[in-house]
Amino acid sequence: MPPPKKAAKKAVKKAAKHHPDHHQASDLRRAYEHMSRVEILQKSLKPSYAKAVTALAALARQQLESGSNQEAADLLRGSEHLSFAALAEEDSKKVQLSDVLVQSITEYFDEMIGRADEHWEGHEEGPGALTAIYNSSRKNATKAFRNGAYHRALEFARAAEALAHVKREGPHKLEQGKKALKLAAQ
Repeated sequence: MPPPKKAAKKAVKKAAKHHPDHHQASDLRRAYEHMSRVEILQKSLKPSYAKAVTALAALARQQLESGSNQEAADLLRGSEHLSFAALAEEDSKKVQLSDVLVQSITEYFDEMIGRADEHWEGHEEGPGALTAIYNSSRKNATKAFRNGAYHRALEFARAAEALAHVKREGPHKLEQGKKALKLAAQ
């Protein structure tokens, strides 16, 4: 262990590298990248999934406008995974998977669902659109997993996990998000 003086210097250097503006800029870049991928994927989606992705994008735009870049990035990450889940085949192909792979998929799926549930806990009555899309992603993940559509199940689980990270910030912002959603859908 380094002497206290050296440890303090290391901590200062490390803190300087992790300036708060760096996180904001990084989250903004992540939001930009996710938005670009979502726009590409959205062109191939069925209307029911496109509607959910549009709703998440509207909420993300609202978060960006309020300076909540991390929440915007998480919303867009969720919509990206939701898009991949929607594009994945509903029925698993008759590909034989090894027991080792199925076990690894099962463990990872359980981990993702566990994290989603843990982060979502206490927010069941959150924003209408976000809550509905989270619940749908969570339910579809379990259904796809039971049907052996593992790729689809993992994408739905990733979507739910990403959406569970979004902070819910009160009814005033929710109403703004609903208005933006109605305008975007028309």
